[in-house]
Amino acid sequence: MARGRSTGARDRSEYRTHRKKHAGRGLIRLFLVIFVLALVVVVFSSLLCSAVKVESGAMNPSISISDTVGINHLAYLLLRPRRGDIVQFKTPEAGRQGTASVDTAPIRRIIGLPGETVQISDGTVYINGAPLQEEYRSGEMTYGGIAVSALTLNSDEYFLMADNRSNNFDSRDSTVGPVTETAIVGKVWLRLNPLERFGLIG
Repeated sequence: MARGRSTGARDRSEYRTHRKKHAGRGLIRLFLVIFVLALVVVVFSSLLCSAVKVESGAMNPSISISDTVGINHLAYLLLRPRRGDIVQFKTPEAGRQGTASVDTAPIRRIIGLPGETVQISDGTVYINGAPLQEEYRSGEMTYGGIAVSALTLNSDEYFLMADNRSNNFDSRDSTVGPVTETAIVGKVWLRLNPLERFGLIG
């Protein structure tokens, strides 16, 4: 009788040990699944979009200093950039040095499209000889840069400008010039912060 009780107790002990080991393996598998899913979400999110805090007043009043905006990296996967789109791009210098970063790449508005002729005269932008209506711009534009003379864009080039025209670090500057489509990082489409100004941009 005592032997039977001893055998039963040993069986129960082995069963509990087996259950603990099984539960431990189950928890490990669960943690691995959660980790892999989290990693996939992070990688996919970084490919799809990113959040950037704006450190420059170049896009005032559309985007202010310290605004946090969302960049859609797949916006031009199927569609081509359009006039008026606000985009983030890699400068030629950053591209050559391999220092381009989503956090530091400038944000500007598309003004001229591939094949168009851009010229700046007396503070006005002309596209194919016609003045461009720009209700979004601010600041006095006294600098025409490389577009003082008529500039015709190549089939893959865009002319980008700051909304605040007193800031001339854009396609007017010879160190930037027209921006190729491959240099466009993504489209600025959403203001994330401040919360009272949360909403779509464009």
